[in-house]
Amino acid sequence: MATFLEQYEKAKRLTPKKVENDLIVFVRTLEKYFADLNVEQLHLESKDVFGNPIGFYSKGTETITNGRKKEGDPFDLKESGQFLNELFTKVQGDSLFFDTKDEKKPEVLANLLSKDIFGLSDEDLQKAINEKVLPFFQDYFFKQLLLS
Repeated sequence: MATFLEQYEKAKRLTPKKVENDLIVFVRTLEKYFADLNVEQLHLESKDVFGNPIGFYSKGTETITNGRKKEGDPFDLKESGQFLNELFTKVQGDSLFFDTKDEKKPEVLANLLSKDIFGLSDEDLQKAINEKVLPFFQDYFFKQLLLS
């Protein structure tokens, strides 16, 4: 078991900048996880980051899809080419950047009720914190302070 002075020295090495850098490295490993949460939010819930609907199918869409998409059904963005498949998250500095590589992005966005579709809802952010970030910190501080 470490002495108080040994623990104190370990704690001094754990500067805010070191913790921040290690957290950024960890968050970069979650880019696909964050993108997948955004895809689920758009495809399964048909909601923007604030919980508002992104759109509803028209009578024309119902006709074109032979009734597969009913008038008034919420958008699921599956008829939008590669929009969801090309959605990505990138850590940029201290921010997460969400976007899609789909060249039809301007067309898709023009047909939505909301432009706030890239990012995480508060619910999904809380899920990410509980499932990924908190366990990371618990393990991180345990290893940094007790095992190093």
